[in-house]
Amino acid sequence: MNFTIDENEYFTIEHCHSCAVPGYLIVSPTVTVESISELPNSFQEQLGFSLATATQVIQEIINPLKVYCAQFGEEGVELHFHIFPRTSKITSEFLKAFPEQRDLIHGPVLLDWAREKYNYSKEKVWSIVSPVTIEMRKRITRVSK
Repeated sequence: MNFTIDENEYFTIEHCHSCAVPGYLIVSPTVTVESISELPNSFQEQLGFSLATATQVIQEIINPLKVYCAQFGEEGVELHFHIFPRTSKITSEFLKAFPEQRDLIHGPVLLDWAREKYNYSKEKVWSIVSPVTIEMRKRITRVSK
């Protein structure tokens, strides 16, 4: 099980290990810090490029309605970013559970809901997301150049 999509001297892009939503990526710096402001300047300069690259490969392969980019640091204090594809299927399922959000979907609520709804063992997640992960790995090399 190799969840890694891409890695370089600054950032690692991996598929989320615990949530079986194809294309849900985690972008983490290769240095351990708790805040963007603690990143060395060279990492700060590469951050936007890494987030954009992850988003682009999601858009190409998953074609979601929206891509969320979030940084919370509640569960694990080390800096990392969630790049989450909100597909029409996930949106529909979410609105069945929260019909009051039909007029305005609250992204953080949807992300939290999805992380709980699709939370599985690492092995089960891999069995669901491996085809997308492998395809992303092939395409990200082209996207990141």
